[in-house]
Amino acid sequence: MANDAREIIEGLREEIRRIERRPPQRVCFVSSGRPEVDALLPGGGFPRGSLTELAGGPASGKTGLVLSALTAAMGTEGLAAFVDGRGELYPPAVLALGIDLSRLLVVRSAPARQEGEGEGVRNALWAAETLLASGAFEAVAIDVPIELARARARWAAHLDGMMRRLRAAAEKGGAVALWLGLPGGARVPSAVRLELSAGPAGVQVRRAFARGAEEAPWTGWRRTSLRPVLGARHAA
Repeated sequence: MANDAREIIEGLREEIRRIERRPPQRVCFVSSGRPEVDALLPGGGFPRGSLTELAGGPASGKTGLVLSALTAAMGTEGLAAFVDGRGELYPPAVLALGIDLSRLLVVRSAPARQEGEGEGVRNALWAAETLLASGAFEAVAIDVPIELARARARWAAHLDGMMRRLRAAAEKGGAVALWLGLPGGARVPSAVRLELSAGPAGVQVRRAFARGAEEAPWTGWRRTSLRPVLGARHAA
């Protein structure tokens, strides 16, 4: 009996140690920083552990929305990452938006000369997969020109597998994963897809897809700033 009691107690102690080693629970959804967008999102925010696609052209407001979401996810102590596969993010403007650059990791891949653009896309997707799976970041934004790789037969066959690994990494790490896409561009295995456009009235957004929800009509807001967050070639 004494041996049985000791085994039970030791088992309970080991269970307590296992629970203490478990990462802290995170909320399942993170605000986008825009109430108009949160109203379109099941759960009232971007889901953790899933890809969310934001599709829009230049100056559509998608990058500004992503940065707003990164700020909300980071809070006062958290970390976020931005995989800038296009090399167009403008850090001084990001800083001017109030984001703490010391807690924002910006990743840019330099494509190998011999492999060209396809290799650069692969490197950027590998970086995004690593960041998402690490569990160290509250949110990871991914702006990678996969359309360049899809145009080349050598890389197109591998992209679907890369995207599935990206989704699995998001599920493993539990971060908010935000994919910046183009209108009519290659689809990604996302749980939510938002479409954005901009005009004289401001930024317009609609829910094009969400698991367990129907499409939603366009809504929007007026821009409060014309400060670009991308380089001179594009603004989003």
